[in-house]
Amino acid sequence: MYSLTRGHIVLFISFCILFVSIWVFFRVGQRMQYSADLSKIIDYARVNFAWEKVSFEGKYYYNREKFERELSVTRFNMYQFVLYHKREPLYIPYIEKKLKAAWIPDDFKYLAIAESGLRNESLSSVGAGGIWQFMPDTAKRFKLQINDYVDERYHFELATDAAIQYFLKLYDDFHDWTLVAAAYNRGENGLRRALEDQKVDSYYDLYLNEETTRYLFRIIAIKYLMENRLTVFDTRELWDVFAAPRTTLVKVTEIKDIKAWCQTNKYDYATIRQLNQWILGNTLPKGEWSIKVLDL
Repeated sequence: MYSLTRGHIVLFISFCILFVSIWVFFRVGQRMQYSADLSKIIDYARVNFAWEKVSFEGKYYYNREKFERELSVTRFNMYQFVLYHKREPLYIPYIEKKLKAAWIPDDFKYLAIAESGLRNESLSSVGAGGIWQFMPDTAKRFKLQINDYVDERYHFELATDAAIQYFLKLYDDFHDWTLVAAAYNRGENGLRRALEDQKVDSYYDLYLNEETTRYLFRIIAIKYLMENRLTVFDTRELWDVFAAPRTTLVKVTEIKDIKAWCQTNKYDYATIRQLNQWILGNTLPKGEWSIKVLDL
């Protein structure tokens, strides 16, 4: 029987190290080339958010570094960007319609991508949940129910309505859409204190914590890449998108056993749970509820 000697093992390990080294060198070389080419694919004169142009000149020199950092992070995470692209039809058209009706800049749809990656089931380590990543207290301020039975942060339509109301409230406070986006991340009290302390009235003049600083530039980078995806990416990398299923709403006043209700009404239980992630348990108390079901 053939047996491996120490020499064979050393040779095999050396070959593996050489292979990995060549692969890493090739990948790093690719990324360095992509980084060098960033300036060729960005039209800085067109970079804006909520009708406000982003300046990269003079005292705003470091905006370019902040923007390109987030652009690179998003661009090189191709797997994540493709998922943004694929999930877009499931949520973005509805968000666009609601923003337009409320006269809120269309760019606020990109907050949903930055917040949750368009994952309705998303829950952060600090307890923010849903597409719009509401904290429980903020959600309750804007009439979303959270109790032992339901968590409407995961009810996409109701949570979007709550986000719209929050944006309008923040605009009443700050009268500037870019500051509204910053306040959505930082909190209105924290942002107000920073503005008063630093005696400025523009987001781009503020020195803020790293999270909020990166948050706005991440949104701007996502917007730029989403709007210019066909020139920035190889179109072969942008696969087919997910199609939203046809659904309808069924009104109920109480469900004592959702599994039994599904069986009685010939609904697929797993699909009902997927379509109604805001339902936490197997019952709904007395009230007025709208259950989303497949329109077959």
